[in-house]
Amino acid sequence: MVLVRAGVLTGLMLTAAIMSPGILRAADGQGRPSLMPAVPPEQVAGGHLRRARDLTAASSDLAKKCDWHAVDGYYTACEEAWNAIWTCPGSQEILCEASAVYADALQGLLESAHCHGRLTGQGLIIGPTWQPVCVPIQTRSLPVDDNVIESIEAACPKDDKRISRRQVRGGFGLPVSVRLAKGAEGSVAGDFAPPRQSIAATAVLRFQMPGDENALEKFSGPLARDHAPAILDLVNPMEFAAVHIGPAKPLLAADLTSPLLDMLESLPQTNAIQGFIQPFGAGDTQPRLEFLQPHQRGKIPVVFIHGLASDEGTWFDMINELRTWPTFHNRFEAWLYHYPTGASFLQSAAVLRRELTSAVQRLDPQGTDPALKSLVLVGHSMGGLHAKLQVVEPGTAMWDAIACRPFEEIHMRPDLRRQVAPAYFFHPLPFVKRLVFIATPHSGSALASLGIGRVASLTVQQPPEMKAIHDEIIRANPESFRPDYERSLPTTVDVLEPSSTILQALHGLRVPCWVTTHSIIGNAHQSPVGEGGDCIVPVSSARLPGVVSEITVPAKHTQVHHHPQTIAELERILLQHLRETGL
Repeated sequence: MVLVRAGVLTGLMLTAAIMSPGILRAADGQGRPSLMPAVPPEQVAGGHLRRARDLTAASSDLAKKCDWHAVDGYYTACEEAWNAIWTCPGSQEILCEASAVYADALQGLLESAHCHGRLTGQGLIIGPTWQPVCVPIQTRSLPVDDNVIESIEAACPKDDKRISRRQVRGGFGLPVSVRLAKGAEGSVAGDFAPPRQSIAATAVLRFQMPGDENALEKFSGPLARDHAPAILDLVNPMEFAAVHIGPAKPLLAADLTSPLLDMLESLPQTNAIQGFIQPFGAGDTQPRLEFLQPHQRGKIPVVFIHGLASDEGTWFDMINELRTWPTFHNRFEAWLYHYPTGASFLQSAAVLRRELTSAVQRLDPQGTDPALKSLVLVGHSMGGLHAKLQVVEPGTAMWDAIACRPFEEIHMRPDLRRQVAPAYFFHPLPFVKRLVFIATPHSGSALASLGIGRVASLTVQQPPEMKAIHDEIIRANPESFRPDYERSLPTTVDVLEPSSTILQALHGLRVPCWVTTHSIIGNAHQSPVGEGGDCIVPVSSARLPGVVSEITVPAKHTQVHHHPQTIAELERILLQHLRETGL
């Protein structure tokens, strides 16, 4: 078998002998070997195909009984389907039917092998327990080695309404989701991996040149003979377009959406209101930066930051579309920031600043990777405000928004001072070069000031330790803070009020000249006074002076970042980023 790189039909990786089992050697009049047909290829291929179907059906019955012999049956079925294509490469009918049987058998093989403990990241175990054979696993252009594979998920995940369509390609092989093992604690892989990390691959069980059974093998049956040697390839379907099976060159099957759906299963849709009201209700709600896939040197991180009452799963629909674009696949990688949206706004922004700095320093301690000096931040709704806080120089503006006295004059324990300071005093991240604001309320939202907003703000349950710190500082410094801050820690809804001093201070901060900004604004709603907006954020609030581009999209607030025009605009922006950075 030869795998063919996508878009480049040269660059062959594997070679194999090309001789059909339907051709026999004879001798010509001078004693030299010659070739003469023995049986029509269609007849030979038909025999292989019949055996493949029968073995798949029989193995399915064994699998239902939890019989480990199903593993060997499915394995032999894959071999027979493979042989059918090899022996009759010119028949489209044989190719289509054999590919379908092969995929069914391979799925059954992987599921049965996993069930019986015969499938690990290093190999597939077949044969009897007293004489097992290990079929090695080889990764082909995947961003990981086989030693970090936790499992191969052959079953297709269920659809999820957070992803609008599946990105699939028909062809030969079985699309799978490859789950990666959690990295060691304290390692980059361990600290920045999402709860479940899966990547797209196509499984191809690759056999050598097929051969005919001898009389003993026909008598004893297919499961009694020695298994044909094979290799289980896990192929990157974005890097390879086709597979060679002898003279046949079927397209390689692909499913780029399955790994995203697999990861979404570990991020069940939560009640947005509950998640906002109880932002720290569980341990998994702590702020964290996640790499959607293991980092690859030379790829520019695009950091997606979700908005209020949401989570990182809201970006999977956009990422599902972007990953089919070769430029994004080859030049960019997705990072996600998860944070409890009902928690302190400035503290969450400070955690993002710390996480981004740590990730860049640990991935490139010598500072030799230019891709990690040109990050792109994409923020939806409040996520856009978090993005802006990564690149501005606040001076004392953010502290002055809540306090009436300078920070150094405030009485507080040294450990509290170290804990509080990063939220108000910081410097721009030098490696962030571009911001994309999507439906971002730079001037706030009137809904935050209305009854529903006030009720939401009052019901947020602040973590006890944060409330204790706030109360201690207020008691030690009477008449040193603005009345709103003295009453309680401001919630995210409070920050979104147009009258919020924190929001006004942030709005007044200018993005530095080395950072390029863009706005994508929802405009699917007209207010009673005639102002356009997305039902939550008016167009006037979503506008920001100094952006180099601005478009309006006919979508509501929760759908702006899913809209095709938004995805097309982000692709244009990323192309512009490549041109302007020279990467």
